[in-house]
Amino acid sequence: MKSEIHLIEKIREGDKRAFNAFYKKTHKKLTAYVLGKVRNAGDAEEIVQDAYLSFLDNLPLFRGKSKLSTFLFSITRHEVLDYWRKKYAKKAILTVPYVDHIYTEKLYSSALLNDEIERVYERMTNDQVIILRLKYEDGFSLIQIAKRLMISVKAAESRLYRARKAFQKAYVSMQT
Repeated sequence: MKSEIHLIEKIREGDKRAFNAFYKKTHKKLTAYVLGKVRNAGDAEEIVQDAYLSFLDNLPLFRGKSKLSTFLFSITRHEVLDYWRKKYAKKAILTVPYVDHIYTEKLYSSALLNDEIERVYERMTNDQVIILRLKYEDGFSLIQIAKRLMISVKAAESRLYRARKAFQKAYVSMQT
């Protein structure tokens, strides 16, 4: 137990050797867990890397009520859920009528596309427009959006999802 407390302290202090030791101890098992959930080696490795990044971001919140590896696996479970949520969202987006319309007919003119997007934005709330601009115009990651808006990454992800849905709804309503 003392060794784990020491390891936590060292990782929190930014000790690369301590983190590397923890990584070596957990990586193989974590990868096997994720691979069992997603069945794609490339996606699994990406999820594992995201899990370690989220682990480091959330380490200050770790209270020591469980093992450090349990904390990591809990974060990883959420990353796997996010993976499936995103995969489902992509399928849902592709079934919405506006996608084909925007990406085929309007791409010949970026000015026309920009005008169309601005008209859709006018039908949305300011908060929805801000998060979509951060993601798609500024190219921010979810972590960057969360920091900019001073919210959690999960809250940013949820708001982005709702903003996409609002965009779809606003676009479809313009077409009718």
